[in-house]
Amino acid sequence: MQFLIVLILIPVIVYLFLARTQYLEKSIYEKIEAHGGKVISIERRNFFTGIGPFHVVGKNRVVYRIVYEKNGVEKEGWVRFGGIMGPDWRLDE
Repeated sequence: MQFLIVLILIPVIVYLFLARTQYLEKSIYEKIEAHGGKVISIERRNFFTGIGPFHVVGKNRVVYRIVYEKNGVEKEGWVRFGGIMGPDWRLDE
């Protein structure tokens, strides 16, 4: 019985993880386009690859490094999701 529960929960957890990742990346594309830019790359970051301008990244928070182009100039931005006040955006102007 426990094996069956685990067998059911694993695909559900994977689905939720992928759905959240897709939602967060969509939010990044929308923000950058509203800012007048075009996303070149998005990279999820963690403690081992560096967390950019954020000193504290707690449980259930996700940090992304964004490379985007605005007015022909390549820029870098960061966003931290999962805070009480919503996403914390750090975009080059």
